[in-house]
Amino acid sequence: MDRRLAAILAADIVGYSRLMESDEEGTLSRQNDHLAELVNPRIQAHRGRVFKTTGDGFLAEFPSAVDAVMCAAEIQRGMDDREAEVRADRRISYRIGINVGDIVHQDDDLYGDGVNVAARLESLADTGGIMVSESVFYPVRNKVDLGFEDLGEQKLKNISEPVRVYRVRLDPDAVGKVVTGRLRRPRKRVPPEALAAAAVIVVLGGGLVVRDFVLRDTTRQDARDIRSSALEQLSETEDPRRIAVLYFEPRSPQEEVPYLAAGLTEALIDELSTVDALHVVSSNGVATFRDAVVAPDSIGRALEVGTLVNGTVALSGDQVEVRVSFVNASNGRQFSGTRIVRERADLFELQAELADEVAAFFREMLGEEVEFIERQAGAENVEAWELMQQASALKIQAIALDESGDSEGAMARASDADALLAEAEEIAPEWVEPTVERGWLDYERSRWTGFDDRSAADEWTAQGLEHAEVAIRLVPDHADGLELRGILQYWRYLLNLASGPAELGRLVERAEADFRASVASNSQQASAWNFLSHLLANQERPAEAKNAARRSYEADPYLRNVHFTLWRLFFISFDLGDGVEARRWCEESRRRFPDQERFRQCGIMVYALSDTEPDVPRTWELLEEYVALSPPGDKEFNEHKGEMLVAMALTRAGLADSARAVAVRARAGPEIDSTREVPFWESAVRSMLGDIDEGLEQLSIHVAANPTYGQGGGAEPWYRQELERDPRYAIVVAAE
Repeated sequence: MDRRLAAILAADIVGYSRLMESDEEGTLSRQNDHLAELVNPRIQAHRGRVFKTTGDGFLAEFPSAVDAVMCAAEIQRGMDDREAEVRADRRISYRIGINVGDIVHQDDDLYGDGVNVAARLESLADTGGIMVSESVFYPVRNKVDLGFEDLGEQKLKNISEPVRVYRVRLDPDAVGKVVTGRLRRPRKRVPPEALAAAAVIVVLGGGLVVRDFVLRDTTRQDARDIRSSALEQLSETEDPRRIAVLYFEPRSPQEEVPYLAAGLTEALIDELSTVDALHVVSSNGVATFRDAVVAPDSIGRALEVGTLVNGTVALSGDQVEVRVSFVNASNGRQFSGTRIVRERADLFELQAELADEVAAFFREMLGEEVEFIERQAGAENVEAWELMQQASALKIQAIALDESGDSEGAMARASDADALLAEAEEIAPEWVEPTVERGWLDYERSRWTGFDDRSAADEWTAQGLEHAEVAIRLVPDHADGLELRGILQYWRYLLNLASGPAELGRLVERAEADFRASVASNSQQASAWNFLSHLLANQERPAEAKNAARRSYEADPYLRNVHFTLWRLFFISFDLGDGVEARRWCEESRRRFPDQERFRQCGIMVYALSDTEPDVPRTWELLEEYVALSPPGDKEFNEHKGEMLVAMALTRAGLADSARAVAVRARAGPEIDSTREVPFWESAVRSMLGDIDEGLEQLSIHVAANPTYGQGGGAEPWYRQELERDPRYAIVVAAE
């Protein structure tokens, strides 16, 4: 395996399927001529080599960015000349993307982000155009007779960090110039009757009701209907949910490797077959292609699938390495992949573990692909859709900034995202998604202010509710809109943003109703099930809460929100004192999400359960891991909370004096603990120790900051039952 830096050029024919359908023989003939007379000679002249071809494009490697860009420019200019006399709808045109990045050479193929980013840039390019990354722009800007258009940072699908993108300007007048631009696609023509209807509404109503009235009903199909049918409109070989797991290849000589590879393949097929949302070809179906060299598109047509899963298995010393790639069956392009290394152990157990991990990775990645297709289909206006994508990238950046402690930067990014979404609303007033996204953005901003600035949280949640109401007027049973309205009402309830107990009661009732309406509209609305679970747990309805959490777990075929659900399942099991279930969900969570700090927190908490063997040294180790994994802005708070959880474990271990000492040391003031969660957990420690006076005092501190505590009317969990038995408890939880 060879790792190096290289310039990668990805090229694709625009509208290839349409060209082949209208004139297969003529298209193939002209394409072969272009490759032989223009493309391949230009690649060779610039010291490049093609390392992968598909029916409609190719990937090439170059030793320098200058070589790759000059080659691309010559190909695009040459294609303009060669196809100039061809009718426009029959013309062969390339889109090209170029990136300089890290690549891995293995088995005569190249992998890595260098390749993946180039492929994503190609998909953004205009017909006959070239897109390059920042890593290409700076080395070539003063070395080629071309111009460039700076399109800013763009979020590329399945690429974790945004990439700064530049459009290459081929016209002679642009040479040497760098201008600022915006990512664009051709806008779809608005039907004349839509313009006429909009004009009448503006005249009669001053333009205010265009967003909420006739345009959406009389001129276009409802966005929800388009979105829900997007995947169904794909052919069988385009639908990514139709999957064939090909037999993994053994890549080392040990005699057990072929058995492990075959077993892993079949275990993965079984694992994915349990997901109702997927269609998975059986092991008998893929057996035909075992050890055969067949083009991906041929396998896709034969098995009627849109996604192929390939893999290799190798043993090296005491380790097992599994490499998996996910391939678009229609064009042979790898769109994602992963590498898993495990210590060699019992191969049968390892086989099941690897299959589970690959399945989880695949489902999450596939969820991004499905969401991309659904969102794109839901927008009749392509420019509005692109604005949504840009806003989504900014929102991700904003959340990351907030987690790093840069609240000012987070708010600025969120404001930029909101402006783009507002522009999308103006362009496509009948499309509900930008409005829903604006509401979710308001929810994020309200979370960032939260208990620290309730007046700001009040404004953000009120604004978010306005967006939710507009979305629900547009599409009354819109599952995302109903969930949004539910969470904003529930969040206002938790923040005590109400005039009194009666209004608080109405908030939580309406929130529950909206969550239930959301899951009734879409039973796969996993996040709504999860929010409903949280609400029910907070209302002291643990059995219902756990059922809702399980429904969330079952309803998430792509595992996009599963970490929230796993946490809820753990926490409810912990509150119920169910050690078996609590340990099960904590262990599964930690295996799935080893870098999330909350799944070290659950490890500390299980040592407080009566049926868990005490292990004080391990508890302190978990605390160190918990704090180390915490985001910078949460470290100090999590250290105090974590120590209080350790005090619970020390209490269970019979070390009462140590538990009391740690509990006192763990206390934190409101400048660190604005939600007063640390006193909440100290009240649990004191209840377990029998320190009732101190326990009630700590609980009162928590209730003062969280007036909705105890309003559900249910019983306290096991770790605070001693406090609940005291007559003063009712006075504490009833305090305003």
